[in-house]
Amino acid sequence: MKLTIPLSKDYSFEKTIERVKEFEKATEYEIDAKLWRAIRLSSRAIVVGVCRDQAGQLEIESHDDLSQSEQAELKEIMTHRWSSQVDLTPFYEQVTQHPILSSVLSDRMGFHIVREPDLYECLIRTIISQQLNLSFAGTLINRFIEEFGEKIPHLDRWFSSFPTARRVADLHYEDLTTLQLTQRKAEYIIDLSRAIIEGKLDLSSLQQETDEEIMKRLISFRGIGRWTAECLLMFGYGRSNVLPAADIGLRNALQLLYGSDTRPSEAEVRELAKDWSPYASYVTFYLWDYLTQQKKTNKTTKKVIMNDR
Repeated sequence: MKLTIPLSKDYSFEKTIERVKEFEKATEYEIDAKLWRAIRLSSRAIVVGVCRDQAGQLEIESHDDLSQSEQAELKEIMTHRWSSQVDLTPFYEQVTQHPILSSVLSDRMGFHIVREPDLYECLIRTIISQQLNLSFAGTLINRFIEEFGEKIPHLDRWFSSFPTARRVADLHYEDLTTLQLTQRKAEYIIDLSRAIIEGKLDLSSLQQETDEEIMKRLISFRGIGRWTAECLLMFGYGRSNVLPAADIGLRNALQLLYGSDTRPSEAEVRELAKDWSPYASYVTFYLWDYLTQQKKTNKTTKKVIMNDR
């Protein structure tokens, strides 16, 4: 079964999908020119493939037939996930006037944030990733999904959906530490899952709150600090003006962009970001990608130099 979703006029699916393919290798599979992964609907988990069709729309293919209500839910999830209706024109008009940031923008026109399909998934992925490099975080996330997710056969392979809060709430801490998660993170993940099941933490109900109200509520729970809440605001709730000023990646990117000898402090990042509003999330996302691409360039340059010796 196939569905389509219109994309905003500035949307570059090619640029947007590249970062997903690079950082979501454990859960996203490129097969027959589509990017496939498991998605959980209210009623069940399904396997979904996406691509850009000839009309310039987002084409969504499900591995199974869907009811009308499931089709509507899937469209809502994928519209949110791919930021398909986000018009970046005002953001570009603002950033092109910036003497420094404009250089980051030039190669990233049409590059959109890809959000997590589910708030619970976003929260748990972020907790697993706390204070880890992206590579090892991805390894742990993959182990977690493979061990506790539901398996769905499609295209001659098994796809694993992200575990539900109910499934994780029933686990023991040692079930997670055997995957190489720390005792503390095991406690965070299972205790938060139990809080969700018990109704003490309702992530969906926070949708209507302001960024500050969401932040205050989230960080009242053990295991959710400011950085985790900021990531959930960006990649879960889809808020456009989030500034994770303490994030090491963002600070490294700014040090590189400004040619500084030292990494800026959190306070200095906030000073530099005074004119990023109301698009701090997108400036941050573009700077993360800028840092990633610069690292790749440096690795390539070093390899060429070594080969020339």
